[in-house]
Amino acid sequence: MDWLKDGACLESTYPYTAQTGSCSTSCAKTKLSFGQTIKSTGEDKLASALDSQPVSVLVESGNAVWRNYKSGVVTQCPGGHSDHAVIAVGYDATSFKIKNSWGTSWGNGGYMTLKRGVGGKGMCNVAEAVVYPALAGDVKPTSQSPTPSTRKPFPTSPSSSTRKPFPSSSNAPPTTKPRRTRKPRASKGGHSGAYPSDN
Repeated sequence: MDWLKDGACLESTYPYTAQTGSCSTSCAKTKLSFGQTIKSTGEDKLASALDSQPVSVLVESGNAVWRNYKSGVVTQCPGGHSDHAVIAVGYDATSFKIKNSWGTSWGNGGYMTLKRGVGGKGMCNVAEAVVYPALAGDVKPTSQSPTPSTRKPFPTSPSSSTRKPFPSSSNAPPTTKPRRTRKPRASKGGHSGAYPSDN
């Protein structure tokens, strides 16, 4: 991780814009002091890591479930190999919320909700490779001051596990709405149409 020794651009100063943006040659860098990189597997490890920070995860995305996702909780994936890195950003007792890198026109404003509690590698392999840095010190503050949240937390019951609210415009749990899927179409170059730009 030598490339981080002079600092890194935070998403707040250099937001990811997927296909809709343009590259910038500079940003305000923030010094980070890394201890080590933590790698683990399993839904409990993912939830525990999410209590502290967003987490990099690998998922199985080269399928119609991902191409056609708009909203709701994904409860079934074809069962293929992991092929795409995303950021897990939150969870509740029944699901994990991830942020994809395909822009805000994909999914639910750029996010997807995956069913929790399926065991093994998790839904769409979300818990197969949980990776995040252990920071050795505090992140130096940027010039922007954080705004405290005014959202109410999810209600909890004694039998439910600790929940981390999803970052969204409301704290309502995700809706579950059945969605019809389209068959993948092949493009002239033989590409299976695995990315939203092919739709």
